[in-house]
Amino acid sequence: MKTLSLFILALFVFVQCKKENRDPAPEITSIVGKWRIVEYRETSGDSIVTRPVLKANSYIYEFRYDGVLLNGNGYVPCCLPSEYSLNGTTFVPKPATPVELDPICATSLCGICPDIKLTQTAPDSLIMEACGGALSVFVREK
Repeated sequence: MKTLSLFILALFVFVQCKKENRDPAPEITSIVGKWRIVEYRETSGDSIVTRPVLKANSYIYEFRYDGVLLNGNGYVPCCLPSEYSLNGTTFVPKPATPVELDPICATSLCGICPDIKLTQTAPDSLIMEACGGALSVFVREK
């Protein structure tokens, strides 16, 4: 009888455990995953200067299911705003699990940038526009 009671208690405890919802928010489903930076673009006068990034020198970023952007080391990059827009729709990341700011940020001086504009030009292509008009082009990492 005691064994049966313990089994029922254990079963009750496991059933009550709340599983983490890892379904991405509908606004960001298309960008969840890992992305590699392949190009920088900036305006110089009337023209756009493009600087390709070699794969050996590129960075990988990840958009988690909860909208949090992480760098290749699993940290939140320095100087990120609290919201961004994807194809014109504003989204505020809501960390479902704890995240850490990259330790290198202790030596960074950040300017105020209220949001980042993301434009998904194709399923595997993403453009990130930060304040000042600088663009970073990403491709999905497979």
